[in-house]
Amino acid sequence: MKFYTLIALCTLMLMGACKKSDDIGKLFEGKTWYFANGKIQGRPISGDDLKKFYQNNDTYRIVFGTENLSGTLATGNTFIGTWKADGKKQTIEFRLSEPAGTLSEMDRAIFNNLRKTVRYEGDENQMTLKADDQNYISCSSTRTKESAY
Repeated sequence: MKFYTLIALCTLMLMGACKKSDDIGKLFEGKTWYFANGKIQGRPISGDDLKKFYQNNDTYRIVFGTENLSGTLATGNTFIGTWKADGKKQTIEFRLSEPAGTLSEMDRAIFNNLRKTVRYEGDENQMTLKADDQNYISCSSTRTKESAY
């Protein structure tokens, strides 16, 4: 009897150790993510640059389609591209076109960070797009006030 109990316990532990896969469709497809904060070139986004994230609902955002995406930076410069994610590994890859128009230094740094993004973390409300541990952009599914971060 102890043998069967041991097998049952081991089976339950193995089942619990299996990583579930994120629902990529629920996290990204048809979803708009607004930039909320982040770390670029190893430094937190702050001051006037951070305030720009909250000034306009039509800027600093990414809109995901099934495979395509579009994004808008601070001055209204837009970019388009494709994306692919793996819900089990929590990896994501962007292939982005160069934005139209001239970019500010901050917009260029943010765009370059997005190009290098390899992982995501989060849920339906909050998402972090990570190039590495020193470079990431945190996003919200709704435009929030700066004081929330």
